[in-house]
Amino acid sequence: MHTSRLLPSLWASFDRLHGEMDRLFEGWGVDLPRSVVPAFPPVNVWEDADAFHVEAELPGMTREQLHISVTNRNQLTLGGERPVEEFEKGRWHRRERGFGRFQRVLKLPAPVDADKVEATLDNGLLHLSLPKAEEAKPRKIAVKAE
Repeated sequence: MHTSRLLPSLWASFDRLHGEMDRLFEGWGVDLPRSVVPAFPPVNVWEDADAFHVEAELPGMTREQLHISVTNRNQLTLGGERPVEEFEKGRWHRRERGFGRFQRVLKLPAPVDADKVEATLDNGLLHLSLPKAEEAKPRKIAVKAE
């Protein structure tokens, strides 16, 4: 097997292992240190009564370079490709910004309605609004008097 094919699946395996370790230690209030290479893109995830919200930092990217999907009703995949910055004259002194293909998979705590997901990209900030599926929304229970 070619090394170039092995590396993406190896990194994906490490990401899955890290996610499982995070979940294992989450109950004890332990934060595991992030890997040497930070996850890309960095995200914030929060929820309100009706939806989950995700913000991802994607400087310099266009909407055409992004691929967003929801699978298994609660798994969000952010992917895309950041083009390599090329120039003919000059040389690099420092190159910290990554390039190439990326993929980030986030498991949401409850199912979402994938048909109603909205995404906007403004100045390199992607905002996703993922409405909760009806069965995941909180329900007010009426108390009856006897």
